[in-house]
Amino acid sequence: MTDGSFTFAAKIDVGPGQRACSGALVDPWWVLTAKSCFSVDGQPVIAGRPARPTTVTVGRPDLTKNTGVVSPVIRIVPHPDRDAVLVRLSQRVDVAPVPLGAAPTADEQLTVAGFGRTATTWVPDQLHTGAFAVQAVAAGTFDLLGTGTGAICRGDLGGPTVRLVAGKPQLVGLHHAAWQGGCLAETETRRSAVETRVDDLGPWLTANMPQGPATDQYQDINFLYVYATGDVAPQTFPATSTGGFTSPLGEWKGGGGAYAADRVKVFNDDFDGDGIDDVAVMSTSTTNTFAVDTFITRPDGKHGAPVRSWTASNFGNLTSMKMTSGDFNGDGRADLSAFYGYGNGDEAWINWLARPDGGFDAPIEAWRASNFGTWSSTSVFAGDVNGDGRDDATLFYAYASGAMALITWPGQADGKFGTGYTSWYTPAEKPFGSLSSMKLADGDFNGDGRGDVAVLYGYGSGKLALFTWTAKEDGTFNSPLESWSSTTFGQFASIKMVSGDYTGDKRDDLAFLYKYSDDGLGLHTFAATPAGGFNAPFGSWRVGRGVYGWWPSMKMDGE
Repeated sequence: MTDGSFTFAAKIDVGPGQRACSGALVDPWWVLTAKSCFSVDGQPVIAGRPARPTTVTVGRPDLTKNTGVVSPVIRIVPHPDRDAVLVRLSQRVDVAPVPLGAAPTADEQLTVAGFGRTATTWVPDQLHTGAFAVQAVAAGTFDLLGTGTGAICRGDLGGPTVRLVAGKPQLVGLHHAAWQGGCLAETETRRSAVETRVDDLGPWLTANMPQGPATDQYQDINFLYVYATGDVAPQTFPATSTGGFTSPLGEWKGGGGAYAADRVKVFNDDFDGDGIDDVAVMSTSTTNTFAVDTFITRPDGKHGAPVRSWTASNFGNLTSMKMTSGDFNGDGRADLSAFYGYGNGDEAWINWLARPDGGFDAPIEAWRASNFGTWSSTSVFAGDVNGDGRDDATLFYAYASGAMALITWPGQADGKFGTGYTSWYTPAEKPFGSLSSMKLADGDFNGDGRGDVAVLYGYGSGKLALFTWTAKEDGTFNSPLESWSSTTFGQFASIKMVSGDYTGDKRDDLAFLYKYSDDGLGLHTFAATPAGGFNAPFGSWRVGRGVYGWWPSMKMDGE
């Protein structure tokens, strides 16, 4: 039978198309299922990104509906000695998780659920449930026997066995093995099964589902504080349920005096693929030696010492690099990319691909041309414009004629870029404006899964306005949408603009760090609308006079 009330039940697709399992949502970010679901050719299941791309559908008992979410899996954590594994989703699920119940007892009646084969359907599109009785209980497993037509079939592996208390489910076990009696195309008649106990896994779940401000549904703002002494400190502004921010968190400070504010580029993205944005820093010394450091953000929003990966002497000039970050090869980790202007007039995209530890491999030349145009007439960003799961590199180009264009290079599985194409254009007689009057932030501002770009434009008259270029299915951009403007907000030069889903509604918003005339600082949030525009701003964190030096020392994403 089907039961639409089990919204915590999850369907797991490994491969894709190679294996299907079932599971249970035990936390807004985590699903619990069978470790054996992720075994490849009998090899041990290892913590980290799954060996094969995996997606989870949860909150959708009827798979023909559009409720719940379909989320990629970014990490798995296998239990050391039971057939259980925690599965980290790439996004928070707004569905009530199922709590753990007490240990099963002999002769107790329980309910099993799963998305596997039924007696009549090979690949059902609905969750099914059945009644089973407990036969015996061991230390880590218990035996079940189906009553009536209840059956556990292929595709049910890892599915939940629950106890209903006042109509509400409590998770008791996960499907481990079954004789599959009563399943389509099976001749076996036995309906008994072995379940993995989960009633005593509470401490293990707590230890491996770390909680903190960096793991809630409200994306935070990371930045790097560069001291006059040459030391640095990564910091985090935690976002709240309102979309505002509280005072910054920090713990680590160091660097041996090797940094300078005019010799660093800072990026806020998920470089190790754990679903939490980190801080990557490209820096040069006075001798022009390059280094990349990654500060991995912990669930508590703080950072330890950095992972230093790529280093090089005399690689080039940092001032000749316009940089952005994005997952260009689609492996779930954000990479770094620089649009480089060579002294001979060539331009190139140079990519540093991220490693599982959040560090970076040596750079690769992803694209190069000797006749592209003028490097100084560009401004760069990244996002998945065409919706294929890989971020693309895009730049604004200002022609000498006064025309302006967006040019996009699609990301490829090898980490390089395909042929660039014009993804938006406005002629000279209808120019948008000059690049020097534009501050950029990329993100999915309308929540459709494609990468957009927002621009803060500063008019000479003192007016400010926000424009959004939303991406289309064909990989091009719509004409810009103006959603907010003001002649009283403040000065264009006193704004640092960043993006993230600060309100938790799965649309990226904007935040302005603003420097007031008294040298005080404040954060203002512009919540995104369904059309990709922005509502009027509201303020949250603010400090007054007495913290002079914060503004030039706070290096935000893309600076």
